[in-house]
Amino acid sequence: MPSIPVIQPPNRACKLHKYSRIESSNSSLINTHHSMNRFTIVFILFTFLSGNLPAQNAGQDKASIMLDLKKSRADYEVARQQFENDTRLYDEKAISANEYTKSKNALLSREVDYQKLILQLISQQSYVIIDRAVKYQTVNGERRVKVTLKSTLEGNEEYLSQFKEHFDVFTPEMRAGKVYNIFVSLLDIADQTIIGSPYEYQISAIEIGREASADFELLKDVENLRVSLSYNGRKDEKNIYLKKDASINVVDISSMQFSQEADLSSSASYGLTLERFSTSDDIYRLMVVGLPQQITYEFVDDNSKVSQIKFAQGVNTKKLSLRVFLPDRDDEQIRIDQPVKFRVLTLTNEQYNQIAGKDIATFTPEQLTAMSCGSEALELVPRGKGKIEVRATNLYHEINTGDSVSMNITVRNAGTRRLDNIKITTDYPLSWRTTVSPDLIRTLDPEKETTVRIAIIPPKDGGVGAQEVKIKTEALADNRKVETEDKTIRIQVNAKTSVLGTMLLLTLLIGIIVGLVWFGIKLSRR
Repeated sequence: MPSIPVIQPPNRACKLHKYSRIESSNSSLINTHHSMNRFTIVFILFTFLSGNLPAQNAGQDKASIMLDLKKSRADYEVARQQFENDTRLYDEKAISANEYTKSKNALLSREVDYQKLILQLISQQSYVIIDRAVKYQTVNGERRVKVTLKSTLEGNEEYLSQFKEHFDVFTPEMRAGKVYNIFVSLLDIADQTIIGSPYEYQISAIEIGREASADFELLKDVENLRVSLSYNGRKDEKNIYLKKDASINVVDISSMQFSQEADLSSSASYGLTLERFSTSDDIYRLMVVGLPQQITYEFVDDNSKVSQIKFAQGVNTKKLSLRVFLPDRDDEQIRIDQPVKFRVLTLTNEQYNQIAGKDIATFTPEQLTAMSCGSEALELVPRGKGKIEVRATNLYHEINTGDSVSMNITVRNAGTRRLDNIKITTDYPLSWRTTVSPDLIRTLDPEKETTVRIAIIPPKDGGVGAQEVKIKTEALADNRKVETEDKTIRIQVNAKTSVLGTMLLLTLLIGIIVGLVWFGIKLSRR
C-alpha cells in the first residue's frame, strides 16, 4: 500500500518557529494515548470475538470489507500523520490543548475503525474443524468420547498475508488469531438429545493451527453421533462415526440378560454384544470360566456354533448368543435356587497363549482386568421342576351291574422340586360315585411316592356297557402350577345272571347229552 504523505495544516505552519522546547506534560499526554490505545484494542478484540459486533458488518462480503479496509487504512494514516504534526505544534505551544486532544481522539477513532475491519476479515476466515472423535473405555468400563478440535483458516493463508504489514496496530494477543469461547455438545442423531456429559463443554480459546480437546462421558452407547459446535456467533453440526481407540486391543462384552433362571434339564440363552475397541484385525477366542463341569455351553452366531470370532473391515459390533445347558439333577455344585456365577471372556491369541496350561477359573476379576481382556460377569439360578407321575396296575375293569371297582393308584414326584397341595379328583359319568382317600397330599419330596385308594361305584339300576372315569391331579411347585396328565379308567358293566336258572340250564344240557349217549348205545346193539 503506498505511503500517505504528511499533511501540514496551513494555518499552523507559521507558528512552528515560535516554540522550540517540548514540555514534560507532552510526554504524559503521549503515555496516556498509548495506555488508552491498548485498552481500546483489548476492548474491541473482546467485543468482536464475543460475537457482539453489529450484524450488518458480519453480513458484508469479503470484497466489500477489502475496500473498506483500504479506505480505513488511508484514513488511519492521515490521522496518524496529523497527530504527529499536532504533537510537534503542541510541544512548541503553537496549538491549544483542546486542539491537541481533538487530534488525538480522531487518531484513536480511525485506529478503532481500522482494527474492527481487520478483525472482521480474520474472523470470517477463522474456522474450527473436528479433527477426530475417538470412543474409548476406561478400566471401570465407562464409555467415553474424546473430540479433538483444530482452529484453521477457511481460505488460503496467502489471502491474509497481504495484510500482515498492517498488523502493527495489533497487540501480541490479537496477532495470535485465537478463536474464543467454543461450546461443544454431543447429540443423538435420531432425536437430537444430548448424550454426552457434561452436556456442554466450553473451550476458552484455540490459537490458529493449534488443537484443543473435549472429553465426554457417553450417556448412551452409540456408534455414531452428532457433534455440535458454537463459536463466534455461528453454529456448526456434523454427523460423526466414532473412531476406536487404537492404543488398546480389547473386545468388550455386555449382556442385558446377565442373570437368568432356568429349570434343571433345560437351557438358558444369554444375548451378548461384542464391541471392538481396537483397529486390529486379530482373531479373538471365546471362553467361559466358572461353570461346573455338569453345565455345558456353546456360542452361537446365526445358528452356527463358534469358538472364535473376527470383525470385518469397518464393523466394530457383533451379536452372539451363549447357550447354557443344565443337567437333569442337582448336586453339591448345582443347588436349587443357589446362583452359579461365571464369566465370559474374549482373548487375543497372545493372551490365550499366556494362560495356556493355567487354571483360569481361579483368576480373580482384578487379574482378568489386568489382562485387558473382554470380560462380563453372568449368573445362572437353577430352578427345580415339579412333575407328577400317576401309575395304576390295571386301568381296565369288567363288573356286573350292582358291583363296584376298588383300586390303588401310585402318585410319584418325578421332578426336582417338592410338590405341594397335590389334589386328586375324578371325572365320572352321570349318577356314578367315587371316593378318593386321601384326596389331598400336603407335600411330596422329589423321588418320593404315595398310594391313593379310589373306589368307583356305578348306580344299581344303571345300564350295561363301557364307561370311562378320569383321574385328575393338581399340584404346585415353588408356587407354580405343575402340568399333569390325566389317567383314564375304562369299566365294562355286564348284566347280572341268575344262579338257579344257570343250574337248571346246565342240568338240562347234561340230561340231553346223557340221553343222546344212551340212544346211540341202543342203536349200536341192534
